[in-house]
Amino acid sequence: MNLKFLRVLIVIFLLTLNFSCSSQENEETKETFEKVLIDIGDSLTAGAGGDGNSMSKVASKLLGKEWIVKNMGVGGENTLTIGARHGGIPMYVKESIIIPKDGSKVEIPSGLYSSYNHKKVLPLLQGSAGINPCKIDTIQCKLTRNQNKYYINRITPFSSDYKTKENTTLHTSLSDQKKGILTIFIGQNGGYSSPSELLNQIDLFVQHKGDDNIIIITSHGNSTTEIVKLVREKYKSKYIDLKEYMTTKAIYDAIEFGLLPNNGDYPTVKDLERINTNQTPKTLLKDGIHFNSIGYELLGRIRYKKGKELGYW
Repeated sequence: MNLKFLRVLIVIFLLTLNFSCSSQENEETKETFEKVLIDIGDSLTAGAGGDGNSMSKVASKLLGKEWIVKNMGVGGENTLTIGARHGGIPMYVKESIIIPKDGSKVEIPSGLYSSYNHKKVLPLLQGSAGINPCKIDTIQCKLTRNQNKYYINRITPFSSDYKTKENTTLHTSLSDQKKGILTIFIGQNGGYSSPSELLNQIDLFVQHKGDDNIIIITSHGNSTTEIVKLVREKYKSKYIDLKEYMTTKAIYDAIEFGLLPNNGDYPTVKDLERINTNQTPKTLLKDGIHFNSIGYELLGRIRYKKGKELGYW
């Protein structure tokens, strides 16, 4: 065989091999990057009362190390404040402010407002999940709260101060995180005036996500028949009616899964009384609304089952 022709074949082979490996690496990187699960919500998402357990922790255990699970639950937040963190319902600074060039903090005089209805939102009450670093226009900043006042400062000092316009949107870091699967678990703390308004706000979360890789959960605490009807009609198989589950099957699943002893002690008389009045059994609760470790384990498992049904994992 001609030596020159042989060299050409070798070069072509090496280039093809390199391209193939590069493409495979890119696909592997993409697959790994998209194996992200973000749980957004309030204290029920955060896992308050669970002694370290939460829906997100159960997911991490069941999904394994290939998945990145982010618990973005913060206690005490209503739908508008959660929406402000998530980015589906952005918050804004009403007045023009000057952000100092040296990175020192400046007060946001009147606080932060929701783009949904121009009412105040109150982030950073019990946590900062997904807020910082934030941006005003192109300026990367940090938002802080002290004695009911909000402050912002530039992260990297610059050569000059920056003056914002009135009604400038404050973008959170979470607002840019749209890959993977999003669980939206909001509504227990209000922020809406009607079931249709709650559905409309959920729609804004989904629109911001940019795809339908979602799971919607409504609370076992204050979910109504109308809320369930509207959300189920809109989101169908992507919806979990947590109240229905917790007041019917949950405690029996706890026994089946070995989370409670199968010795006749459960459900208790009190549990059955609450089930008969459409309430979550006390055995699964830490207090009036928050689950204990067993309750969060059950929540995590039914969410995992739903994701499995939807082909997410």
